[in-house]
Amino acid sequence: MHSGGYPSILRNQYRFHGGRFMCGQVNALIALTDISPGDGGTILIPGSHKSNFEHPDLKKVAMRSEGFGMLIEGAIEIQMVAGDALVFVDGLCHGSAKRSNTGIRRIAVYRYGPSWGNFRHQYRPSKELLKRLTPERRQMVAPYAMWDSEFNHPEKTHV
Repeated sequence: MHSGGYPSILRNQYRFHGGRFMCGQVNALIALTDISPGDGGTILIPGSHKSNFEHPDLKKVAMRSEGFGMLIEGAIEIQMVAGDALVFVDGLCHGSAKRSNTGIRRIAVYRYGPSWGNFRHQYRPSKELLKRLTPERRQMVAPYAMWDSEFNHPEKTHV
């Protein structure tokens, strides 16, 4: 599990100000298969994105690749039917349960956030892909550092 509003990092920011909700990143998980108890479903702690303190049990379960077999206080495991979508702010404390059933849990993960956070895992689109895209789509896919005279980027500043 990770996130939860503490420690404060830009990607996980969440606030309500002037009648508007603002957050750094929104995640959408779309179930490609049914996800039932024992399938290693997503675990969330509702409301944790508003926290100013670390959950007292978070260090026991933080960032384990195999998932974890216990629910910490306040956490819920989400079951889904293929085609269901789970949408939440990235600041919400989330992770996955330990899988005890046979088979594979399959989900599609979509993340939406500001351009500065688009490639945190060092992925870079190939020049071949960028050449196939329209200028508008290229602006959505390519990080600013990849723009060069070949693609005629209109400006070099963050939006």
